[in-house]
Formats: sequence, structure tokens, C-alpha cells
Amino acid sequence: MSDARDRSDLRVTDELLADAERLLGRLHAEFGAIAAHRDELRHVWGADEVAGAMGAFVDNWSWNREKLLGRIESVGTLVGSARETFQATDRRLAKAG
Repeated sequence: MSDARDRSDLRVTDELLADAERLLGRLHAEFGAIAAHRDELRHVWGADEVAGAMGAFVDNWSWNREKLLGRIESVGTLVGSARETFQATDRRLAKAG
């Protein structure tokens, strides 16, 4: 007879969840820092028509980036909660077993 852990469809390690948290944090920081580059590039756009079009694009991107940042933060929070739950469950199972 096989162990119950062998039949589980769920395969999650603390290391995987920790890596996901770390990567989501870095991604959030990178996306957050993009705003600083917005004004640095204005001189490169040249003609007023191009500058206007790029300005509209950047404004739209900024709005969508803020939404994306919120979602990245939410997923990071969920991953952190899942990690804490798995750790607590693992400790309880170790005590019971």
C-alpha cells in the first residue's frame, strides 16, 4: 500500500512558494520603477506629433501599469498566505505524526 502523500495531486514546496514570492516582489519593484523612466525619454520622441502619440501611449500604459501592479501585489499576498498555510499545516502534521 502506498503512502497518502504519493497519491496527492498537489505538489508544492516551500521553496517554490518562497521563489514565487521573491519573484513577484522583484516584478512589482521593476514595474513600479518604470514610471521614473517616462520623462527621461521625452527628448527622444522628436516631432510634436510623435511626442503627442507617445505621450498618449505612456499615459495609457501608466494607467494599465497601476492596475497590473495592484494585481501583482494581490497575487504576492495570496502566495504568501498559501505559504504560511502550508507551513502551519506541515507543522501540525509533523506533531500529529
